[in-house]
Amino acid sequence: MDDERWSEAFAQSGVLVGISSIPWREAWKYGMRAWRYCQHDGGHVIAAVSYAAAALGWQTRLVEEAADGAVANLRGLNRAEDFGKAEAEAPDALLWIGNPELRPDLERMLIALDSAQCHGRANQLSPGHVKWPDIDSIHRATHKARTREPTSPDLELHPSPAAPALDLNFARIARQRRSAVNFDGTTCIAKPAFFSMLACLLPRHDTPPWNALIFPPAVHAALMVHRVSDLEPGLYMFVRNPGALPDLKRSLRPEWLWQKTGPDHLPLYLLVPYDLRATTKLICCHQDIGADSCFALGMIAAFGIALKQPWRYRHLFWECGILGQALYLEAEAAGVRATGIGCFFDDEMHALLGVEDHTWQSLYHVNVGRAVNDQRLSTCPPYEVQP
Repeated sequence: MDDERWSEAFAQSGVLVGISSIPWREAWKYGMRAWRYCQHDGGHVIAAVSYAAAALGWQTRLVEEAADGAVANLRGLNRAEDFGKAEAEAPDALLWIGNPELRPDLERMLIALDSAQCHGRANQLSPGHVKWPDIDSIHRATHKARTREPTSPDLELHPSPAAPALDLNFARIARQRRSAVNFDGTTCIAKPAFFSMLACLLPRHDTPPWNALIFPPAVHAALMVHRVSDLEPGLYMFVRNPGALPDLKRSLRPEWLWQKTGPDHLPLYLLVPYDLRATTKLICCHQDIGADSCFALGMIAAFGIALKQPWRYRHLFWECGILGQALYLEAEAAGVRATGIGCFFDDEMHALLGVEDHTWQSLYHVNVGRAVNDQRLSTCPPYEVQP
């Protein structure tokens, strides 16, 4: 590689992190939905990197203008001769960790890579495969060419979230974070803890994980509240972008109350007071974990963005994954636990809300409650303990 060209192209004030996915790692079990799960995981990864970087005093930004081809070249995913029969690996995203104003010159980096000598061959994961051609189709439909660097949105200022219920440092919270496999169905979380979790879902330009994103929020939260102290059970909407409120009111059931609830700074609205445990269980593919949670959160995306710019379809899932990662950590800080719901019925969620077209779409679900450990599982320390 031309080291001089590379040094000139690469800013000496940060690190580039490339994210890619191998759909077969999900498709062998989940079939067509594997593509969706890969994008959810991409959002979780973006959030995890953003949190970890912030813990070290660094900022994280999605390099949104980068084309898929550029990400593939930088990651070495375009070397067909080194993949052979190995499963395809898709370029997803590129993150810049460091000074947001001093990012590298991607075009010059790619020119420098032309003279690089690459080594290694990809390993094949499975000897046999089932073809899911729709996954290839959606890759093609959402392919991203290079776009202009976007400007940072003017985000509404929000007060800092309240202190978590437990005094845990970030390292401990991050390391103990797990997905709940069952909830006890009886625990009731405190209302201040619930409001604190929601406050952390509001975008803040320089606060993780939202500092990674350039585009304004396009995903909102439909909350099915079962057990929150001093808060009436029912269906609530958490509007993360105030500009979306009029369209949500027009698009959902006309009989919804839209009654402002909670602290003034939280855009939380009660739609209907009702016991939705049976409905939530149905939406979560008849899983008890839906009804046994303290609350379930369905992520509703403004789908028009993806219809106008198909590559933004992936961004909507990333935003959902980022929301999910934030909820996972906030739940741990509150002394409870979260779990992402992979199997849910989109149409049942749409029917509950009154969605009748593609203006809004349900893309992800996360439930929060008191976890019940599966006694059949053994738990080992995830990290080596240094003496």
